[in-house]
Amino acid sequence: MNKKLMLLAAGVLSALALAALPALASADEFEAHCEVNIHICEGEITGGASTLVSDNGDTITCSAVGGTTSFTSTSTTGEASLHFTGCREHVTFFTFQCNSAGAAAGTIKTNAMTFHVINLEHTPTTKPGIKFTSVSVTFECTGFSKKTVTGSVIGEIENAAGICNTAVSTHSVDFKDNGTTGVQTWMHTETTGTTTDLIANNDAGGSYTTAAQIGTATIHWNHPVKITC
Repeated sequence: MNKKLMLLAAGVLSALALAALPALASADEFEAHCEVNIHICEGEITGGASTLVSDNGDTITCSAVGGTTSFTSTSTTGEASLHFTGCREHVTFFTFQCNSAGAAAGTIKTNAMTFHVINLEHTPTTKPGIKFTSVSVTFECTGFSKKTVTGSVIGEIENAAGICNTAVSTHSVDFKDNGTTGVQTWMHTETTGTTTDLIANNDAGGSYTTAAQIGTATIHWNHPVKITC
């Protein structure tokens, strides 16, 4: 029997591998600045347990997340790549390990994803967040067909009250559901516009399902970074 099993990207924090070109900040996006005289800021991503759950209840948990990220100073975008370890499905009694192609058992690696530094709320309220786009991850769990997760996901910067216009060494991004199975808390920029969502499908021909990522990832910058908001 085929079951829909999916991965969490987002993010997390599924983001960043090529340096993004500088861009003018719009009303719903914030610039990030390297607080030293360098062109590109880089960071290491770490995090604990995370979960990806679809709207039908199918669930994958991973025990830890790691990765790398970078962006061009004064840009609103960057890129990141993540790897999740200790990943298991929770559809069967056996909770088989899951992995992407070529990775060790229990390890799922994302593609290089683009991130945008955004405002989650309408002005005058300011609530910085991270939107990961271009998510595309394929993996399989022992004894099951391959699964693919695509789309976008939004997380809230937890230390938002203290990071606007202040250089900090870390940013923690929280991804959570809104209390409804498989539905993310944040799904729009400034609470309007196009819906941001993760979509999971069974590569053997199963139906598409919406999915939510739950977990927190922390970016440890090699130099302090300031978000102008």
